[in-house]
Amino acid sequence: MNYNRVDMPKSLQLLFRDARSAIEAAVRADLAQNGFGDVAPSHSALLRNVGEDGARPSELAAHAGVTRQAITKLVDELERLDLVRRDPDPDDGRGVIVRYTDRGRAGVAIARKRMLALERAYAAQVGADRWAEVRSTLEILFGDDPHEDLNLPAAPGPIQSGTPGPQSSTHQTACTNAETPVCRCEGWSVPGFVHI
Repeated sequence: MNYNRVDMPKSLQLLFRDARSAIEAAVRADLAQNGFGDVAPSHSALLRNVGEDGARPSELAAHAGVTRQAITKLVDELERLDLVRRDPDPDDGRGVIVRYTDRGRAGVAIARKRMLALERAYAAQVGADRWAEVRSTLEILFGDDPHEDLNLPAAPGPIQSGTPGPQSSTHQTACTNAETPVCRCEGWSVPGFVHI
């Protein structure tokens, strides 16, 4: 299927995916240039959540939305790469606190420096005020816990017959076999339909 930018803008999902890919590629390139080419994207996700005071594996798992076993495997990999270490948890004799090693702290500093440079570049590209508004909006929508207290609108109902746009015969022919309210046509921008 051809994608027509004029008639159908990218969905938010695609915009966020592309933004994330571009940012991760830039950060990974800087990490690789500075001796951290062994850091994988899955490692980065865990490293950014360890924090200066360290974190328990259960906290890392909850924040990442994965099992404790998955976090244990990632922590094992990061330990082998000398990016984190496990220290005894003073509040739980059987538990551990995952903390940065000096090498891990250096890698995080490189990633943070690159992120700040990217934000300055975005502000220069679109204007400082506009970038500040974009960033502020994203923080409101997806701040500390993007899953907490979401007041999302209800999904719109199906489009009624006679509604302008995708009710044309071309659209109906192309999408007649759709089992879900997903428009597979190009060029339509209709509330209630996700264009794929």
